[in-house]
Amino acid sequence: MLPTITQRLMMLAAITVGTLAWMLVYRQLLPADGSPGVSLMDARAGTLLAGLLLLVAGLPALVSAVYLASAGNPLSGIFTVGCSLMILAGLGGSAEGLYHRQPNWPSGGGGGMFIRLELELVLWAIAWCLLMFLVRRYRERVRARFVPSRLKTPYAAVSERLTEEDTPKFVLRVAPMVAGLLCAAIGWLGCMLLIRNASNGQVIGAMLVSFTVASLTARLVVPTGNVVFLVLSPLLAGFVAYAHSAVVHADASATDLIGLLHRGALIGPAVTLPIHWASAGMVGVATGIGMAQAIDRVRFGDFEGQAADA
Repeated sequence: MLPTITQRLMMLAAITVGTLAWMLVYRQLLPADGSPGVSLMDARAGTLLAGLLLLVAGLPALVSAVYLASAGNPLSGIFTVGCSLMILAGLGGSAEGLYHRQPNWPSGGGGGMFIRLELELVLWAIAWCLLMFLVRRYRERVRARFVPSRLKTPYAAVSERLTEEDTPKFVLRVAPMVAGLLCAAIGWLGCMLLIRNASNGQVIGAMLVSFTVASLTARLVVPTGNVVFLVLSPLLAGFVAYAHSAVVHADASATDLIGLLHRGALIGPAVTLPIHWASAGMVGVATGIGMAQAIDRVRFGDFEGQAADA
């Protein structure tokens, strides 16, 4: 179901609040030399402190996300947090600065850089799992106690084939896992085809398109009400992409990688940053699932209505 006008205004307010809060610690997330590319692995404040600052500054976005998910579609919270992070990623610049900073790192170049990016993706995955856990655990309580009736978006089941609505559940089921793997594969392929250089706009745009199509396709091909694996699929795709790059460029020096970048030989996921997967990828997934929800509700709702009339 598409969000109401009221919920859309609430989402816009949540994106604004989250972005402004993260902007308070933005400079501490940038590298010390001022070059582009936001990565916790070489943030000015250090990896641990940068992660803590990002988490503390993200509390307004977290609270807004839980409230939005309680008022209406659970995906609203994921979408708003992803959008505010995407703005932060856009301001931070492309991954090109990351390549040029390698010679100054203790073990710069080659597979070491991509392994560090994988470790950062794990941190982002933990943060997103925390958000989904909070939404799952407190959504009904917040909806009952703190959301006025005029702000609540009602949902009605339209078919036994679907659950009441898409929610994250941390349980192992075949269908949700297959949907997540399919989404990750299609999204990865889309990024391989669409990302032709390290331009920040191209990377973010390609991820938005790729994971919107990927999640829409996966959600329609493998209907499931558990979206936890779909939501995490961009991070899985990024992890596999960095692992592949670490193997392919294991023997390359920092100078070699910079040369490949400038010659246009490095394309696709190799020129992305973890924050891209954790922001644009998440927004694309939430958008695609929302589109699939609308399509399913029209298909099965209309079918059931015709059956009832007959």
